[in-house]
Amino acid sequence: MKLINAIKNKKFDLKKVKNNSKILSLDYNQIEKFHKSIGNKETPLIKLPELAKSLGIRKLLLKDDSNRFGLNAFKALGASYAMSQQIIKYPQIDTFCTATDGNHGRAVAWMAKKLGRKAIIYMPKGTISNRIKVIEEEGAKVFVINEGYDNAVKIANEYVKLKNNNSGNYSCSLVQDTAWDGYEEIPLDIMKGYLTQTHEITNQTKNENIDLLFIQSGVGSWAASVITYVMNQWENPPLCISVEPHSANCLFESIKTGKRLSVYSKSPTTMAGLNCESVSTIAWNILKNGLTGSLSISDKLSNEGMKVLANPLLGDPTVIAGESGASGLGALIGLCNSNKLKTFKKNITLNKKSTVLVINTEGATDPLNYKKVVSQTIDNTM
Repeated sequence: MKLINAIKNKKFDLKKVKNNSKILSLDYNQIEKFHKSIGNKETPLIKLPELAKSLGIRKLLLKDDSNRFGLNAFKALGASYAMSQQIIKYPQIDTFCTATDGNHGRAVAWMAKKLGRKAIIYMPKGTISNRIKVIEEEGAKVFVINEGYDNAVKIANEYVKLKNNNSGNYSCSLVQDTAWDGYEEIPLDIMKGYLTQTHEITNQTKNENIDLLFIQSGVGSWAASVITYVMNQWENPPLCISVEPHSANCLFESIKTGKRLSVYSKSPTTMAGLNCESVSTIAWNILKNGLTGSLSISDKLSNEGMKVLANPLLGDPTVIAGESGASGLGALIGLCNSNKLKTFKKNITLNKKSTVLVINTEGATDPLNYKKVVSQTIDNTM
């Protein structure tokens, strides 16, 4: 299997993506103010000049969300805002429920505890014990099913429907960051919550002109939120490139065909946060025109990203990044070092003049695997 596959998006259209993203138009300062009210602090933007030099690009910037709210990931930005909006509309809610591969579930459990509500979390088979443990430590009940992520979403949805039917009122709320026909309000609010992160990046990069943004995608909600902001608010928006694991590259395959597809694979990936079979409907409507290209990578490249950040070149800072968090950088490394993707690199103008932004979405959410990976020798042949 190749380390990296790349495709150009033939349907990129700035006018269409701006039109399709009007659903996210709102006061960014209002959302940021809400997040500050629950303890949010701006996360750092890090410069990696030595790594940039080794990759043959001009500048490399990394937004580090590995310690957002002290939760090891950025996810609480979306969950907290959506859940607060639900409580405003339905104060009788006593339970929040979700399906998760880890970070989103921890965020829902954390916010539920803040709101004095219960949390029920469904997780797919193969979930590592540490991700279960940290969610339970937030006071949630966790159920690991013997099926994948998409089926966990279906089970969570059925649980909420049954509980609400039995109670006779809206006492239980499903907090999922993927949308489908008939379920769009909460995923949309989650996407709005994510905007605080890009608002921070905008303030932190005022003196920079970002040429390329590598952005990882699971169900695509976060990626679509980021792209919406930069396409509408930045005077010179970057070219945006999505990143997914080979075994769960539903967005990659959808971009390739021009139609929203699901991908079912029995091959595992350590990039648990990106291990999703289908793109959110709301996200697809934005991503199908907002991406310049799409990348599908092997776990070896996300591992390489983790190692490079944990063992930096002299002069660069150390960054702790988990498997999904390092995938954007891993894709950049794979692309810069590939001799077979020269045409793609030329199309996206990845060269010695490029300023590239990547976002570390999580810290070491699997501590055992993290220690194993970062202790290995960096592969300079990639």
